[in-house]
Amino acid sequence: MRAARRGLLALGFVCLAHPTFAQEMTCAAPPFDSSPEIAALVDRLDPVLTRWPALGTTLFRDTRELCLADTLHDARGYLEPEACRIIIAADLDPELQAVVLIHELRHLQQKFCGTCPEPTLSMHENARAIFAIEADAAAYSLAIAWQLRADGQPGMWDALAGWPMQADIAAAFEAEMKTSNDLSAAASAAFAQWYREEKRQELYYTAACSDYLERIDREHNLLTYDALAPDFFARLCHLPDGAAYQCGEPD
Repeated sequence: MRAARRGLLALGFVCLAHPTFAQEMTCAAPPFDSSPEIAALVDRLDPVLTRWPALGTTLFRDTRELCLADTLHDARGYLEPEACRIIIAADLDPELQAVVLIHELRHLQQKFCGTCPEPTLSMHENARAIFAIEADAAAYSLAIAWQLRADGQPGMWDALAGWPMQADIAAAFEAEMKTSNDLSAAASAAFAQWYREEKRQELYYTAACSDYLERIDREHNLLTYDALAPDFFARLCHLPDGAAYQCGEPD
């Protein structure tokens, strides 16, 4: 189960209550100025936080601790949702590090808008929720990176486009922007593309189910069978400026 969870974390998955893969960590609480390395990471987000102040609220109000970890065992970063703590790999390229932080901040936003998987969901419904929150975080991050690139700051876009597990999603986003020049349509295309990579779905499903069963065993809970709320996707899929975009599972 731990190997499966590590694979999930490597893709940036969020809602795990007890990830235990970070070894040596440097952490700071808001305003994140007690560590030069963490302060530098936060400073790299200045153009993002200026343009999308809601993300700044998520960082400075909702994030209780931001950490850089020397060893994440194949992971890039993750969120501990109960603690509202974000852990990022310390050895990443600075632009990729910033993108991973945006990705995890989006997951923290998802927690506070009520779309992080509820513990009463069935195992299958839990996996459906995980797929969707990851697809949305990918689309959200790409929307930010695309607009920064249009402003002459291509670093974050290039980092995402070069990330193997995100490259096809970035390509779908870019193709739609070139066709329609519509950010909402591009986000929808990116969301849909997340589901088209079979390997990605298999890895997430295996790891999500492993974590689900481990949580049931750890907390001595009975299996539950709740379904996702009918308005789950409508509540989930929003661009950085708050505008909704259309999203849903493939037929």
